[in-house]
Amino acid sequence: MEKRKLDMSLGDPLYPFRSAARYAFAQAARDLNKYQFMAQGRSQPEVQRTYRAISDHFTMRGIKPPDWTGLSYGHFTMTGGGTTEAYNLIIQLLADDVRKQNEKYQRGLKPVILMPIPTYGFFMQQPEREGIEVVTIERPLDGKGHITPEILKKALIETYEKGQRVIAYYDSNPNNPLGIIRGAEETRALAEVFQAVKPYYRQDDALALEKWQETQEPIEYEMMGQTFRNKRGKMWDGPASRIRIIDDIVYDGLEYGDRKPFAFAQIPQIYKDTFTIAGPSKAGLVNLRGGVVIGNDKDIREIEKRRTEYNYFPARPTLAAMEAFYSPEEKFADARAKHLARMNKEHRFRGLFMKALINGINTLDEAGDDDKKKIISAYARLEKCGVKAARATLEKGIENIKVITTPESGFFHLVDFSALRGGTFASPRNAWDKNKKFDSYYDLISIVSDEQQIGLASAGWMGMPDHTLLTRATFAVPLEDILEYTKRLRLVSRAVKTPVNDVDKSCCTAANNTTASAPTL
Repeated sequence: MEKRKLDMSLGDPLYPFRSAARYAFAQAARDLNKYQFMAQGRSQPEVQRTYRAISDHFTMRGIKPPDWTGLSYGHFTMTGGGTTEAYNLIIQLLADDVRKQNEKYQRGLKPVILMPIPTYGFFMQQPEREGIEVVTIERPLDGKGHITPEILKKALIETYEKGQRVIAYYDSNPNNPLGIIRGAEETRALAEVFQAVKPYYRQDDALALEKWQETQEPIEYEMMGQTFRNKRGKMWDGPASRIRIIDDIVYDGLEYGDRKPFAFAQIPQIYKDTFTIAGPSKAGLVNLRGGVVIGNDKDIREIEKRRTEYNYFPARPTLAAMEAFYSPEEKFADARAKHLARMNKEHRFRGLFMKALINGINTLDEAGDDDKKKIISAYARLEKCGVKAARATLEKGIENIKVITTPESGFFHLVDFSALRGGTFASPRNAWDKNKKFDSYYDLISIVSDEQQIGLASAGWMGMPDHTLLTRATFAVPLEDILEYTKRLRLVSRAVKTPVNDVDKSCCTAANNTTASAPTL
């Protein structure tokens, strides 16, 4: 029998949102033979219910236009391809605007998007396809990984000095893969930096950011030897004429404690320059692929034009699932609250369980005494050994491998293998290579993945250099899979010969056993 694959890189939630799914498909079953949802169709009752649910949810969330009582229908739209489609439509909108400027006025704008790393690496591909360079900003991983105003200012200045034009800034909050939450204080501090870069001014204007000048369209421009003025004497005010913030809040609601994420769109002064993308996928409705993009009404109209040109309106199951997920009506809201509470409780515990196995249980400052007792009890049950032996094993951790994240949300850890760099190991692929150097992600994979079927997200996938020995691992999996994963990390620790001493053997015999599919080391 083929062994079940342990893919520790997946972003799948722990549990499906069954009650929302049942509602979605029950509603959809009535309309399987109809095309009525191909068009926008906001006048249809089914669509109206979904729009009302989304509007009510984000209004209560504090995301709405300034001086409005709520999020109006003209300020958001839905996609049938999740937040990925929403993101791609935003990038297309910005790229088209830059191309129009360069072609119409013979300009040479070099558009870039700033992206703090590590990040969701899949979102680095669409800008590059559209001719937008991705400029990464390194997070200070020795802290919590937050981008400070000073870090952001430095990145803005450096891009200007290279002759580049920043048209967008992307980040996720809560963050994938770090699990950190950007609160009100941090968000407002970054917003002040973006506000200081004024959207409209001549090139010789005094600027708010020291040493920073933005290459804006002058009121007068030359083309083919003649001097022209912009229409009505206005500066360029298209979607890419100022820095646009793409705020990805798809993990919203997956917080372990009382600390909640704060969206840029909650700040009235910067609302018009933000795109907020969200959806229910990370709460257990992944394959329904529903997405929401929120922005000013002018931008949303342009995004809807692009969506209707290339895509269908969201399918009926998606509409109903989003209604069930976002509606504040009691029958829906109670189910959502219970589902998220259960999921967040389990995510937190499984994250602690993985970190205790790798780092050692005594290093978990974020875990209370009750948490540690539960971790020890779970390990003893799984390994069928006594509590005392389980505690002794958990106190040791795994030498030279370390979890460096303390997530407040989500279901990922970053695992650091850099202490093994420069060590040697016997290659499982080439029997004659007895002293292969351990210096890349691919060396790690060669030890743990060939026959054992573990998939990991590499540093390169997260926007970092490939030689960075960091991987993203999910803990939204059964405890048995987490334990199996950490056993294989022990194989890596023992396989790579470094100047430090080998790891002591576990007092729980089962913890030292390798699986039948493990390579001979």
